[in-house]
Amino acid sequence: MKYFQKISMKKVLTVSFFSLLIVGCSEQESTPLLYEVTKQDFTVNVPAKGELFAAKATVISAPMGRRGAQNISWLAPEFSRVKKGDVIARFDGEAMEIQSKDRLNELSITEQEIIEKTGMLNMELDAINKDIGMVGQEKDFAENFSIDDIGIRSKLEILDSLQNTQYLGSKEKYLHWKNDSFSASSEGDMGLLEMKQTQSKSKLQQLSDGLSKLEVKAPHDGLLSYKANWRGEKPRAGQSLWPGQKIAELPDITNMKVKLFVLESEAINLAVDKSVTFHLNAYADKKFLGKVEKVAPFPTSIKRGDPQKYFEIIVTLAKQNPELFVPGRKLQASIEITATSKKIIVPLQSIFVEAKQSFVYLYDNGSYKPAPVTLGQASLSHVEILSGLIEGQKIALTNKEHS
Repeated sequence: MKYFQKISMKKVLTVSFFSLLIVGCSEQESTPLLYEVTKQDFTVNVPAKGELFAAKATVISAPMGRRGAQNISWLAPEFSRVKKGDVIARFDGEAMEIQSKDRLNELSITEQEIIEKTGMLNMELDAINKDIGMVGQEKDFAENFSIDDIGIRSKLEILDSLQNTQYLGSKEKYLHWKNDSFSASSEGDMGLLEMKQTQSKSKLQQLSDGLSKLEVKAPHDGLLSYKANWRGEKPRAGQSLWPGQKIAELPDITNMKVKLFVLESEAINLAVDKSVTFHLNAYADKKFLGKVEKVAPFPTSIKRGDPQKYFEIIVTLAKQNPELFVPGRKLQASIEITATSKKIIVPLQSIFVEAKQSFVYLYDNGSYKPAPVTLGQASLSHVEILSGLIEGQKIALTNKEHS
């Protein structure tokens, strides 16, 4: 019913009254209290809470130079003004330093193994090449100075000489095969050592890069503002952060905006361009103005474990104030839904509903008769009358059945 729909809004509406007249009948008559209908100032405001934020900001993230979480060892004070190149955060590099020393030792051992292996392989190859040279000379001598004349040498000597030449040829082939086989095997062994060396150098370079990125520096001048995570916690010394995780922002404080949160049950007629008045919690005596820029299409929870949902409202400021407007500063605000104007207002207790029709008991010369009314916006105690009553009329504040 329209009446009950209006009543559900009552928490977020404010009514300012400058006159209220409740009149009673004569002491001789036993009648309900009466209310004289008049036009009064009426304003509808929606309360909200929120904070300041920068429309533009440079995001500062944890370095990407290593895998796994990194522990913060030091942070610059929040809301301090930093210059380009100033250290904002420093991460603990002890684990990386230990790993770097271990990798450096592994690299030194691998390089020593390569030197020793190279020397050993060269010695083996030299020995094989020397054997090949000696066998080659013996073979050449046997082939060039062999005497096949049976008049000079016996057949047995000639056969022995031929067999010796064949043996030397076979031995020479074997030594060449041994040289090739040993060379291939040596290349495999050296390849493994060189691969191990390359891996150690690569890991050492990664660790060196990671150590060089332990300090996060400001990319430009600005006001340092730390970024809260989904639990609402801001970075602190000893906390672990993953590579790329947001740490802070360097906001442009010359272009600030307001982020407001309005309870779902109190969000009535929120719209773009509605006027906003707010006070900073730190400067409650100062009033600032703005206009609604954006209204979230649906409400969401803003605190873990809190079932209440809020509409997020973005507000542009009428005037910037870099000295007072600091990102994250909390504030209380009021969104003007209906501007102050003169309207016919009556107490909620004087409204009754029957068959989905709202009405009041109109007093006229000692009698009461129901008068249908059309309701407008409502507050905690009063409701606007759009039609059905005029100024000067009197209505009953309690139920009075028509006789």
